[in-house]
Amino acid sequence: MYVVAGLTERAGGRIYNAAVLLAPTGEILLRHRKINILSIAQDLYAIGDSVAVAETPLGVIGIPICADDFASSLAIGHCLARMGAQMILSPCAWAMPAAHDNEAEPYGQTWLTSFGELARLYDLTVVGVSNVGWIAGGPWDGRTCIGCSLAMGPGGEVLLHAPYGVDAEGLFVVEVDPHPPIARGTDFPAALKARGYEGQ
Repeated sequence: MYVVAGLTERAGGRIYNAAVLLAPTGEILLRHRKINILSIAQDLYAIGDSVAVAETPLGVIGIPICADDFASSLAIGHCLARMGAQMILSPCAWAMPAAHDNEAEPYGQTWLTSFGELARLYDLTVVGVSNVGWIAGGPWDGRTCIGCSLAMGPGGEVLLHAPYGVDAEGLFVVEVDPHPPIARGTDFPAALKARGYEGQ
């Protein structure tokens, strides 16, 4: 079994919001330190300074964290895809004010948009997994983590959209089909333009 886990890492006097990819042997194959730190947490976490992927028998994997996948920071996902990622597996903590009304304002469009963009452009599998429960203490005190985990397959197909709610704990299984990269190196711009991408 390969495991992606989010954690808090202390290194060299700094604290990072981090994630690791563990091999079946227990070896750390990949470590990522979150780059797109929310303003509310910038006095707590240092900003990560690298992106990387790991080759595994399951495919090439990148592990950005939560807001690293915002539409406003998709450059991180673009970099991972250009490094050969076939799967982006993202630990998240999707927190909302306790009074949030999910029927009036359904949660998740942010992630459907950004995950969908990467999945469509690069034929990636993108998975964001959020915890559930109340947050006690710290800058998010009184908010709730609401699950709503999301898996999207190549082409932007929604493979799973898990339930919303502070008590929506569950174990969900999704079969994925990692596709080969759509291009390499300087061949990416033409491949992306053919899919409607207008960026550089």
